[in-house]
Amino acid sequence: VGPSQVGKMTLAMNLACVVNCLGSQFSRPCGECTQCYRIFAGQHSDIQIIETEAGSRTINLEQVRDIQHSAMFKPYEGKYRVFIFEEASSLNDEASNNILKLLEEPPESVLFILLTSQWQSILPTIISRCQWISINNLATSTITQEIQRVFDISAEEAEGMARLSNGRIGWALNASGDPQIMKDYTASLDRMSSILDDNLEDKFAYAEEMAALYLRDRNKAFEQLNTAVSWWRDLMVLKNGDREFVSNMSALDSLDYHATWVSSSQMVESINMILDTIDYMEANVNPRLALECLMLSLPRRR
Repeated sequence: VGPSQVGKMTLAMNLACVVNCLGSQFSRPCGECTQCYRIFAGQHSDIQIIETEAGSRTINLEQVRDIQHSAMFKPYEGKYRVFIFEEASSLNDEASNNILKLLEEPPESVLFILLTSQWQSILPTIISRCQWISINNLATSTITQEIQRVFDISAEEAEGMARLSNGRIGWALNASGDPQIMKDYTASLDRMSSILDDNLEDKFAYAEEMAALYLRDRNKAFEQLNTAVSWWRDLMVLKNGDREFVSNMSALDSLDYHATWVSSSQMVESINMILDTIDYMEANVNPRLALECLMLSLPRRR
């Protein structure tokens, strides 16, 4: 359990390696044996990642039945079969109810790993059958060191990227290696800034645009909403006079401008509304309706 891109899948793959690794007991995963190599390369026949099918937002009953069938067989090349649910909150009602028995009495040599950033959407009966592992946002210094270990960039650049990630090491590493991510991120910041000066028609047009994005790529839509939270957080920091703690330094001019007229209470209310909107959309509320309500709640310069 943890925020998106904080390292849940990395931990799951490491656990899959630990139970299959051929190295000594105290050095698992060794990262060098054939089991570790094949798992990290995505070539291991006993490791299965379950995600939503193309065009669907849920993991369905047929997928769970396929897992039940596969789980009955002994591991083919390793010691354990490992089933990793990329986002367990995507299990629909039929699939959730069908998997309960399997989680309660899993076959020998089978490990189920359920990943989620929205545990509230998972049946309590499923949660009660699992061991809960929380993964929290990482410290900026830790992410900075990891970025420098992987990429040949300066400490200042690495720290800037780490601050933008809000503790999500996966996002920081992806953004450091893909300029398009930062381009999209900057565009989202600019849009959040400009929308406060838009009229109602433009705000509803933005809600429609975001709802369409959600239907195409829900992760990208959530990423834009999380970027909006980061912008509002910086606005609140700036309002309180803590300029050195602003993460989005590239947006400083627009933040300075809006800090002159948006009140602290409006900032808090806006952040809460964005977070509520994310929760509503995760719970499959009509995305356009949720986003239009968000647009109506944002402060407007008079």
